[in-house]
Amino acid sequence: MPPTGDSKKVELGAIPEGNLRVNKPVAFTVHMNGARGMLDGKVVAPSGCEDDCFLVPIDEDLWALRFIPRENGIHQVHIRHNGVHIPESPFRVRVGQEGIDPTSVRTLGNGLKECKAGTQADFTVDTRNAGLGTLAVTIDGPSKVSMDCTEVEEGYKVRYTPLAPGDYFIIVKYNGNHIAGSPFKVRCTGTSATGYGEHETSSVIVETVTKQAGQKSQSLPAFRSDAKKVTCKGMGVQKAFLHKQNTFTVNCGDAGNNLLYVSIYGPKGPSDEVFVKHLGRHMYQVNYVLKEKGEYVLVVKWGDEHIPGSPFKVEAS
Repeated sequence: MPPTGDSKKVELGAIPEGNLRVNKPVAFTVHMNGARGMLDGKVVAPSGCEDDCFLVPIDEDLWALRFIPRENGIHQVHIRHNGVHIPESPFRVRVGQEGIDPTSVRTLGNGLKECKAGTQADFTVDTRNAGLGTLAVTIDGPSKVSMDCTEVEEGYKVRYTPLAPGDYFIIVKYNGNHIAGSPFKVRCTGTSATGYGEHETSSVIVETVTKQAGQKSQSLPAFRSDAKKVTCKGMGVQKAFLHKQNTFTVNCGDAGNNLLYVSIYGPKGPSDEVFVKHLGRHMYQVNYVLKEKGEYVLVVKWGDEHIPGSPFKVEAS
């Protein structure tokens, strides 16, 4: 809806530019210029998820807006005055490095052509020439799929297991933009598992690392760790709110060196999204989104061992 009346008077201060990073606060000012009423806003990340957005009045004529980006790429900042978008809303804010080129991302693998119900399929997303960014993979089809994404020499390998035959559509985006060929239509054959056949969506999001052509993968080192020394904090290990980003932190600082594994499983299968971010010094932040009410099982492992309390029972409502 175009701005009308007082909404035309409201202006956003300078849009932050340069060196904006994931998990670092981004702040704006909003000038009312004599307009009266309330402001509300939201921030849409490159993957389409909404980030938390805080709008608070400083005085009669000035508001502050703040959000913490969870992904690299272009974020859309929506600001409304009395329910009407202010001029030029939504605003575009880039988080992460310049020079990211989604058109250079390539895919390979039979998992983008065909699959079989109950059997794991896979494909690789080659990000070697794309720079740092946010890789988002969504699979729409007649069943949810069990899906994971792991780092490989060329970029990232996506493995998924469909549970019902039919047509699946695999959407691959880099920093919110479709890569070449996306969405991919994949025909699934085989026999359906009981209780499936309706439209379902599953997704995974990864913050990528820089890959270079000719870069060789290395074997894993011999880790020495003690999962009993890992600690968890946050509401997200006890209770979850539907359609919201639920968060908790995992502190592995005293537990040696290893890899952190997080997964959550509920009444209708795996969660649609689990996002793990390393904050430095073996401190991790985990965000996840749930869409169905019920009891979920949250598994957190440091290497091959469960951390204290895992598996956790999480009630979603």
